[in-house]
Amino acid sequence: MHTHRRRDDEYEQFNDETSPSDQGTEMEFRKRKQMSEKGLAIGSLLVGFGVGVGLAILFAPQSGEETREWLSANAEDQYYRIRRRGRRLVFETQDLIDRGEQQVNRVLRSGRNMLDSVASKLE
Repeated sequence: MHTHRRRDDEYEQFNDETSPSDQGTEMEFRKRKQMSEKGLAIGSLLVGFGVGVGLAILFAPQSGEETREWLSANAEDQYYRIRRRGRRLVFETQDLIDRGEQQVNRVLRSGRNMLDSVASKLE
């Protein structure tokens, strides 16, 4: 057994080259390091956002009730604006579809007329 250990030690001593699996491990380590740095940045951003919101609430010039009413009114206004824009978009889309349908009908009519005229000339 003693000689077996000695051979392993000698093999490791003469095998200084890094194997491909070692390089893969190094690349994985670098990727994990980059991902952990991104995670740290995102975590820091979220903590900063939380602190900012907390300070804004603490030093707000209005009471909590007034702030809630203001937020509710603004949210309701935005809801109605978005709803109006959505309706307008639906009407504009319907108008475009109607115009497109009319143009297609015109093209089909003119194509049918041309075919009829060609057919009458061939007879």
